[in-house]
Amino acid sequence: MKTPPHGTGRWPRWPDTDHRTLQHLAATLLSGRLAVSGAKSTWPGRGQAAATALATALGRRHAVLTTNGSTAIVVALHALGIGPGDVVLMPATTWVACATAVLRVGARPAFFDATEGSPCGPTSTTDTPSAVLGIHLYAQHCDIAAVREAFPGVPVIEDASHSHFALTASGRRTATLGDLSVLSLQATKLLTCGEGGAVLTDSDEMAARLESLVMDSRRRAAKVAETAPNELEPALLLHGANHAPPELSSALLLDQLARFPAQAETRSRGARAFRAALRGSRWECVCDEAATTSGAFYGLVLRVPEGVGHPASVVEHVHRRTGLVLDTVYPPVPLGPLYRPSTIAQFAPSAAWQHDDFPLSQWWHDRSVVVPHHAFLAPEWQVHDLAEALRELAPSPALRPAVAGRRWGRGDAPPTIEVVVVTNGNRQQYLRRALTSVAQQQVAAMVKVTLVVDGVGGRAAAAASGTALPVQVVEVAATGLPAHPFERVAVLREIAATVVDGDYVAFLDDDNEWEADHLATLLAEATRGFPAVHSWRQLVDGDGKPVLVRRFPWLPPGAGSRERFTEFVRQGVMSPDSPVVRDRVLADGHPSATAMVDMGEWLLERDLLRVVRFHRPRTPEELAERYGEDDVLLEQLIALRVPVGCTRRASLRYRLGGMSCPDYRTASPNAPDAAPERQDARDAAPAT
Repeated sequence: MKTPPHGTGRWPRWPDTDHRTLQHLAATLLSGRLAVSGAKSTWPGRGQAAATALATALGRRHAVLTTNGSTAIVVALHALGIGPGDVVLMPATTWVACATAVLRVGARPAFFDATEGSPCGPTSTTDTPSAVLGIHLYAQHCDIAAVREAFPGVPVIEDASHSHFALTASGRRTATLGDLSVLSLQATKLLTCGEGGAVLTDSDEMAARLESLVMDSRRRAAKVAETAPNELEPALLLHGANHAPPELSSALLLDQLARFPAQAETRSRGARAFRAALRGSRWECVCDEAATTSGAFYGLVLRVPEGVGHPASVVEHVHRRTGLVLDTVYPPVPLGPLYRPSTIAQFAPSAAWQHDDFPLSQWWHDRSVVVPHHAFLAPEWQVHDLAEALRELAPSPALRPAVAGRRWGRGDAPPTIEVVVVTNGNRQQYLRRALTSVAQQQVAAMVKVTLVVDGVGGRAAAAASGTALPVQVVEVAATGLPAHPFERVAVLREIAATVVDGDYVAFLDDDNEWEADHLATLLAEATRGFPAVHSWRQLVDGDGKPVLVRRFPWLPPGAGSRERFTEFVRQGVMSPDSPVVRDRVLADGHPSATAMVDMGEWLLERDLLRVVRFHRPRTPEELAERYGEDDVLLEQLIALRVPVGCTRRASLRYRLGGMSCPDYRTASPNAPDAAPERQDARDAAPAT
C-alpha cells in the first residue's frame, strides 16, 4: 500500500454517532411518543429522562429542556420576571442570539467591552442591570462570583453553552454557578441534541415555573385519566408557550450524554498535546487551565501573531494544509452584521440606544482564530500536524520542541476499507482474479476482505488462501436462503453488513475486477465529506476485453431493452461507441431517471451501511426487470438524500454475463465453469 500524503487526515465528524444513536432514535419512534404533548404511551418519555440525566450529571436538582439555547434564555428571563423596561447586561463578544433573546422579552440588552485577557470581559457599566447574563466563551470562564460582588442582589443567568461540565479554577462546575444556568445543545456544541437548550435550577418552585413556560402553561400530570388525550394538565402558574423539544431530540441527548466523559478525556489530552506542540512559537493559546484540563471547552482561541495577516488568511491556510476549518471569535454584537433590531417593530425601540465602539471586543475578533473542540478528538499525529501548519505561518527562531520537527502523516492511523465479496465458489478463476485486483489496490488505507460464501464446503476459502490480504470467510448454509437469485444475493449482502467493521465498505462481485486505483480514487472523494461514493464502470467480456453494446444489457433482449438503451444514450450514461457506463445518481441536482450504480462501484461509510437495507419484497414487474439489490440500495440513498460523490473514473471492470445480464454469458477457456450460452452478436461487439 502507498504511504499516505502528509496532511490529508480526515478530522473527526461531529457529532459522534453510531448504531447506538440509531437505537435511541428507533426506540423513540417505536414508542409512538414524539412530543411532550403527544399521544400517551407506556414507554417512558425521552424528554423527561434526558432532563433528569442532564441535571444529575451536573449536580443540579432540575433541568428543563427547550427547543434551543436562545429560547432557554427567554424562558429563564420570563421565569425571573424580566420584561419591558428592564436592562440585561452581557459581554459584547457573544453570539447574537443572546441579545435577541433579551429583545424577545421586551428588555434592553446592554453590552460591556472585553479586556485584553478575556473576551468574557469585566462587568463595568454605567447601566443598572435588572439581570446579568454571565457567558463563558470558548475556553475561558466568566467570573460569576465577581459578577455577584459587582451587582449584589441582581439575578445572574449563567450561560454555559461553551463549557458543558467544565471545572473552574475554584473546582466548581460550570452550569451550577448562576441563579439560573442555561445551555445550548445545538449541533456544534460539546453536548448536542441536534437543536435544543436547557435551563438548570436547584429550586423546586422555579422548576415548576420553567416547565409551565415551555409547555403552553401546562405541567406533567401526576395521574393521567384513561380518557385524557395526553399526559399534561394545566399548571396554573405562568402563561407559557410551546418551547419543549421533540422526543427525538431528547433521545439524541441521552445518547450524547453517555459519550461525554470519554470525549472530554480525549479532548483534554488533545489540547495538551496541541499546546505543547506550539510551545516556543509565536502563537498564544488563550484559555483557562481548568477548562482545557477538564476537556470541556467549545474551542481554543489563538491570537494571530503580528505580520501573519488577517484571520481569514489563517483559516484558508489551515484548511488547505490540513482540511480543518477554523473559526473566528464573534464580532461585537452591536457592531456585527446579524444584529438588526431596527428591522423588527417589536425590537425597534432598543435600536435607538447608543452603544460604545467596544475596541477590545473588536480586537479579539480581528486578531484571533478558534480551533473547534472536535479537532482535539483527532489522533495525536493530526493535532501535531495542525500545530505544524500554524508554525509555517509564523516561523520563530525560538527553540522548538523535538516533536514539532516530526512530519506526522496519516500513515500513523490509516482508515480501514473492508471489501465484501459474495460468492458461491463456483467461479474459481474469476474469483481469484477479483481477489487479486483487490490485493493490487494502491490506496492509503488498510484493506481487508470479507468473503461471504453461499454454502459450505471450502471451495471459496481455497481460492482466497493465496491472497496477500487479511481474509475473513463467512459461510452461510444454503438452507433458509431465498431461492430467487436476486433475493438470495440481497440477503447475503445484509449478512455481510452485520459483520463488517471497517471504516469504509466496498463490494465486489466474484466475476468482476477493479483497476489498481479504484479504492484510492473513491477514498479521495469520500474524504471530501461524501458518505457514499461511486465510480463508473467499463463493460468487458468473459476474457476481460472491453465490449460495446447496442441495447440495455440488464433487461431481456427485445424492444424494451433497446428503448432503455436509447434513453441512457440520450442522457449521456451509455454510448454505442464506448464500453464505459457513466453511472450516476443525480442529474442537475435531482434524482435522475437514469439513476444506476452497480454494487461494485460503491464505497460506503460503515455507519451508513447500518441504516440501509438490500432486501425487500419485489413486485412481479420489478422481478421481470431484474430489479436487484443495488437498485434497492440506490432508492434508499435517494430517499434519504444521502450526499453522493462520483470519481468519474471507469475503474470497475464489469463482466457481462452475470446474474443480472445472463443473455451475454459465453463459454470462455479462462472460465471453464461459466455456463455456455450463445451471445447475441447483434447486441454486443468487441471494442476497437
